Amino acid sequence: MYKEIKEQIRIEIKNLGRLMGEMKQLIKTSEHKKNFIEIRAAGSILHDFYCGAERIFRRISLAIDKNPLKGEDWHTELLSQMAKPIEGTRNSVISEDLVQKLKEYLRFRHLFIHIYGFELKWDKIKPLCFDMESLFENLKQ
Repeated sequence: MYKEIKEQIRIEIKNLGRLMGEMKQLIKTSEHKKNFIEIRAAGSILHDFYCGAERIFRRISLAIDKNPLKGEDWHTELLSQMAKPIEGTRNSVISEDLVQKLKEYLRFRHLFIHIYGFELKWDKIKPLCFDMESLFENLKQ
């Protein structure tokens, strides 16, 4: 079972790395103001990035923790669960600091699925775009 989970996580990390490459390419030209296509692309990458991280946590929650989270707040509860060790089963998956950073991406994900893409503002999502690389490095650890 753990071998299968490890492989699934490896694939997700690889996909997150691909997203990171796309974001690097997008923000490489950060000196100019982003047009609506670039802003929508950045939003989509941020959304996909968070969803990929959440898929990793969900797999761990279901397969290792045996905790099929449900209810309105399961996304937030999942992050908290990943920061707590489960005695005799696993260590913390992520730090409390990383939980706080990921909550910003979770809030963005929620916003992204509830607004029109043309409502996205570059100055609001730019910090998430530029912080994504360090978040990815922490997540891989």
